[in-house]
Amino acid sequence: MRTEPPVRRRRLLRPAPRGSGSSGTPSRRRLHERAPRLGGFGLSHVDAEELRHALPAGVVCVQNSYSLIDRSAEPVLQVCRERDIAWVPYFPLGSGIAGLPKVTDLPEVQEVAARLRVTPAQVGLAWLLSRSPQTMLIPGTRDLAHLEENLAAGEVILDQESLTTLAQ
Repeated sequence: MRTEPPVRRRRLLRPAPRGSGSSGTPSRRRLHERAPRLGGFGLSHVDAEELRHALPAGVVCVQNSYSLIDRSAEPVLQVCRERDIAWVPYFPLGSGIAGLPKVTDLPEVQEVAARLRVTPAQVGLAWLLSRSPQTMLIPGTRDLAHLEENLAAGEVILDQESLTTLAQ
């Protein structure tokens, strides 16, 4: 039995290329008008400038690609930290596509995992959790044992030596 109203999802389009004379995102005014009805909304695939533009309308969550392999969204994460916005990194252990790099294959991740006696996946997830207290992880989980391994990543403490190794 559902006691809460269903969450309505809205898509915020990316801005049109600069100089095109068109903005692909709703105006700030339109966002302000809709925000009270929405109660907040999440964004995905945005840069820091786009996030700052949408902040007045009530952004509560941002989902971007981010991992030890792809740190390009660091400026977006910084805005999320400053504004206490939930951060949901997708592909937390690298690409979900066969043949592309995986966090668990990085030598520095394997080194830290061996030293801490945890799995490389736990190191990758623990690193993400260390980046912001607002981080929410959604790692893929095949079975109960895998779920337990992923949950145990929340107990992994990365010391300064580990963080320095992973910063390379």
